[in-house]
Amino acid sequence: MFQSVIVSVGLAIVNALIHAVGLLGLLYWFTRRWPQMEADFGPRRNLPVFLLLFGAIVGLHLLEISVWAALYRWRNCLPDLETSLYFSITSYTTVGYGNVVLSPSWRLAGAMESLTGALLLGWSAAFFFGIVSRLFQLRIRHWQEATPSPPPALEHKNEVKARSA
Repeated sequence: MFQSVIVSVGLAIVNALIHAVGLLGLLYWFTRRWPQMEADFGPRRNLPVFLLLFGAIVGLHLLEISVWAALYRWRNCLPDLETSLYFSITSYTTVGYGNVVLSPSWRLAGAMESLTGALLLGWSAAFFFGIVSRLFQLRIRHWQEATPSPPPALEHKNEVKARSA
């Protein structure tokens, strides 16, 4: 049991490192593309960005899930790689169907994977939300710049009085 806890904490740290490096890479990519996005703002530029971010984040999670599955297979906790991946994805996403279980000596690893998955999924959601919020702020700014502001009410009233006189 003690061994599974140590290994699980180590894998949680490895997952956090994978996630941090991946999100930093995405952030670096995104900030380098920001001037282009500001110059040509619109759905044809933003949709690919959303899809790329989504795909990259899913890819990070699949990599992290695979690390856990590799542990389960390496330690013979589960009979084959497919079962290991299945158990890992249901644990990581906290779905936890319960039709596949680890041996009692490794079941804390499954719980640690669920905790890690919940935290990293939340981190991804916050990252994606931050990017989307920034894009919407940019869109609002472009709308405001494109729409001329109406004249103040007093100036409008003075123009009406001058025309009627």
